[in-house]
Amino acid sequence: MDMLERAHKYGFEARFQPQNNRFALTCCDHFGLPARDPEFSGKFFEQILGGVEFFRAGYEPGDNAKGKARHIFYHVGSTLVELVEQRTEQGYPDVSNPNGENMNPHYAFGTTLEGLQAFAAHLTREGVPFAGPRQHGKEISAVSVYFRDLDGNILEVVTWEEVPESMIVPVPPGGRLAAWDELLHHWRPH
Repeated sequence: MDMLERAHKYGFEARFQPQNNRFALTCCDHFGLPARDPEFSGKFFEQILGGVEFFRAGYEPGDNAKGKARHIFYHVGSTLVELVEQRTEQGYPDVSNPNGENMNPHYAFGTTLEGLQAFAAHLTREGVPFAGPRQHGKEISAVSVYFRDLDGNILEVVTWEEVPESMIVPVPPGGRLAAWDELLHHWRPH
């Protein structure tokens, strides 16, 4: 669209008008937030934001021993909010703390299976390191690719479509979805 053709005021219609994305990303699928106690924090999202519990993981016997953090997804409108137990004080991995163990906050963009494959190939061409595609357990179909932006923020592209087992990269021993310090990079525009 030509800048002179743009509206002088943006409102409801413009906000919700879908835009084509050249990488097949569809929306903010979910964002993950750290929580000392996901169930307690979830009450805030239920009672203040009208959130509806969608899925929980890490609550089965033995999950803690496997290193699986407790987390609960809530629908808030059409977006999922993931509340994830922050179990250490090492904190979020950033420039000053590259080995941080907590991956929250993080921001996930939705796509299709084909879009996930194309996006992983795009990251490879651009020289941006990533982890995945990673499956999130047998009880949920979500499969993700994780990477970081130039400021160290953790980003994710996820599909909820069934993904062939041959595409899945196993989670390394220790249960961490990624070695966050290995995803730092110095990408430059071209």
